Amino acid sequence: MLKSRVLILFLSIVPVFVACGDSLTVQVVVAGVDGQRALDNHEVQFSPFDRDSLFAVITAQASEPEPQMPADLLRAADSAQVLEETWHQAEARWNGVRDSLRTIGERLQGLDVRAREYRELFDRFNSVEGREGALNRQRQRSFDAFTGLQEANQTRIDSVRAVIEAWEADTFSDYGQVEADLLEALGRQLVFDTTNADGYVTRSLSGGPWWVHSRANVPAGELYWNVTTEGAADTLQLNPTNAELRRQY
Repeated sequence: MLKSRVLILFLSIVPVFVACGDSLTVQVVVAGVDGQRALDNHEVQFSPFDRDSLFAVITAQASEPEPQMPADLLRAADSAQVLEETWHQAEARWNGVRDSLRTIGERLQGLDVRAREYRELFDRFNSVEGREGALNRQRQRSFDAFTGLQEANQTRIDSVRAVIEAWEADTFSDYGQVEADLLEALGRQLVFDTTNADGYVTRSLSGGPWWVHSRANVPAGELYWNVTTEGAADTLQLNPTNAELRRQY
């Protein structure tokens, strides 16, 4: 049986340690507008085995090799991501100028048209209006470039993605049972918790080793963490530098 073979292979290559119980604090952060941003109410999993190694063993036992996204589609996806970020930046600049234009317009409504302040604000309104129009055109060009490239490749991407998803569904169909059998063999359990308002979670972990697993959606895709606690200090931070960025197609 495949799942039994996977379990035997995994246990044969992964050493089992036993360590004293310790308290570990984990903080989850991602990139924000002004630096790092903590993720609150975010799920963190503490696993007594290396899930990546288990996936590797299962993949090696698959009847067919894992299908890959063609190189030209990967390059196109990378280009689309750059264009998308350019569009978002252009839209942010346009929104900022549009808000300024709205504020000036509201101030003009309460002034006497003969007043000096009105004339100065009116001139400023015209200047900002021209800037808003230019930024709006730039925003639209950026959006058209992004959606044009995305639509040009979406049919092929969807086709390849369907093949990949079908392979994953078949290859990892028994993963839940393999995981349950592995935990029983190790005499261990998975531990789940969520971060507080500052992105922290603290758990007392008995035995060892442990791996900390979590995921977070970001504009570029998904941050994936599977970090061992071996050698970690009292606090382990999950951040973009120790995550794997997984593109979403």
